[in-house]
Amino acid sequence: MLNANVATARRNVADRIDRFLAVLDRTRRLPNRRELFWLRDALANLEAGQYPAGEDAMDKAERTLPILESAANDTSTNTDVTVEQLRAQLDQIVKAEG
Repeated sequence: MLNANVATARRNVADRIDRFLAVLDRTRRLPNRRELFWLRDALANLEAGQYPAGEDAMDKAERTLPILESAANDTSTNTDVTVEQLRAQLDQIVKAEG
């Protein structure tokens, strides 16, 4: 069982990712390369329990900040990932801790 502060931090990151995905869904578009990079980073941090880093990644996704130079040639940031796929990943992470 997570303590209240950790549970709140975890929920905040998950909710922030969910809200971002809802915006993408409403606008009927895929995340762009930058958004996808930071969304994946936020999801990885959520799964790892690194909630401040997850919040930071979501801030970068929301502001569409440039991706890390070390990842610039990573072809996975060029692939089309659907909102449904990202939401499924989020749901899986949330349920695993549930």
